[in-house]
Amino acid sequence: MHLYLPADHPKLPWIHMFGLFLLNINYWCANQTIMQRSLAAKSLRHAQIGLMAGGVMKYVMAVLIVVPGIALYGILGEGGLAEPDMAFPYLVKTYLPTGVKGIILCALFASLMSTVDSTFNSLATLWSIDIYKDYLRPDASDAQVIQAGKNTILVTLFTGVSMGLVLLYFKFENPGAAFTHTLNELRYYINCGIVVLICVAAFAVTPNRRATLIGFLSTIPLHLVIIWMFPDMNYFVRAMWVILIALTFALAMSGRHGFRSWKELIQYDSPELLRMGAVLAASLVLLHLVFH
Repeated sequence: MHLYLPADHPKLPWIHMFGLFLLNINYWCANQTIMQRSLAAKSLRHAQIGLMAGGVMKYVMAVLIVVPGIALYGILGEGGLAEPDMAFPYLVKTYLPTGVKGIILCALFASLMSTVDSTFNSLATLWSIDIYKDYLRPDASDAQVIQAGKNTILVTLFTGVSMGLVLLYFKFENPGAAFTHTLNELRYYINCGIVVLICVAAFAVTPNRRATLIGFLSTIPLHLVIIWMFPDMNYFVRAMWVILIALTFALAMSGRHGFRSWKELIQYDSPELLRMGAVLAASLVLLHLVFH
């Protein structure tokens, strides 16, 4: 029941929280799957209430993910499972009656379908509106734009299935490792650059486009250099340094026009919503203090 592990822990040292904080800017602040709900809101008030409701629900998600693993550790003892990714299937198969197993299976498929259709919708929108319509076919009709979106879904379906098979190969090659870390290692090569783009756009009044592009592209070489220099560094910590180095360069080159004030960055619909957001933030800090 401790949130923080020792600083020398190979996978989740407590200092990884700093890298995770920066990396989550990509997901919570710019992921189309998340942001499309806010962009479709009727007003700033509706968008902010929706985001805070999602924050509260994330607590429930954490309990559903973390507590079963802790319970299984208490049941099986120090040895645990040979395959850590089998913890949830083991609990369902061993301890739940047949009817409840069916409900769990339906819930898993519903969750998977929700995630997949949100991803397809986001990819189709980004390609057909932001790339196809703006750059490739500015004179395209609505029917052509819709068809481009449908084609995008088909292409991403096949590429996604192909990538899934590749990742299964990696999993079968090392069944004793938690697969989450393998996925994170791969995706953070890309996510770091996106975080740099988001932060420069948010903080700099007039970003230096060339410096921002260099900062974005430099994140992958920086990963490789740090791996070569510090092969034992945790990948969360490595991602933190990659983001900070690339972001510092991009912001330094964009600083001649100044940076946005905090009053411009922090906007809220009403004092009531500001208090609700403050309470949610305080509850997160309290959890860290209680379960440190």
